[in-house]
Amino acid sequence: MRDQIKDLEYFNEFLQEEQARITRFSDKLASGGVKPERRLPVKTKIHDLKLGILTARYSRGDELSVLEGEYAELLKSWGEVWEPDNYNKNLKMISLGVLFEGDIVLAKEMKAMLKAANIDDWLLSFLLCSWTGIEMENKDVDLIFPKDFSLLQKVVLTHNKRESLQEYLSCWYRGDCGCYEAHKSSQKIYYGYWSFEAGAVAKILNIDDTGMEHVPYYPYDLVHYK
Repeated sequence: MRDQIKDLEYFNEFLQEEQARITRFSDKLASGGVKPERRLPVKTKIHDLKLGILTARYSRGDELSVLEGEYAELLKSWGEVWEPDNYNKNLKMISLGVLFEGDIVLAKEMKAMLKAANIDDWLLSFLLCSWTGIEMENKDVDLIFPKDFSLLQKVVLTHNKRESLQEYLSCWYRGDCGCYEAHKSSQKIYYGYWSFEAGAVAKILNIDDTGMEHVPYYPYDLVHYK
């Protein structure tokens, strides 16, 4: 178990229920039970559910090599259901791509899609350029959400990277984040609190994170997976 909030039974039940939802949606698609104009939204929902399952399996403590394969499949199908305005998902998928060292060809495609959609964000650009090995064209580009990620930008720009990383993680879980208190819900909507973007930045910068194995929200073993 990597998660310290819920137990193994919770995650097993969560995964079983989410997989059943995927099966129902997939069966409807296969049988023609979804109207043409609804096929893409349903495929998008399936992709979202699979990403949630991947996160829950990480929380449960599943082997990273298995999760890497699941992420690779999600990355392959992401382009079909990609939503330019879904910043949180885009950040999560890109961060996981850095951590798992995903297909660079697909990363370059995502970079082109962001550019075509006129989405110019410092954090997404930094992560994608690091993933693909392409230098940032405009290092002065702003953050779309400075309130949320200025501290993470500070990690990159300051000399005290470890301290800045710990500062970001200490502020990561807060009342205005979308997942706040999900673990208290009567419904099974909690799949774990993880700052994959912090892990991706730490990996890119090769920050000395000795002793941070149990820092809340920090995916330590994933940072050191490759």
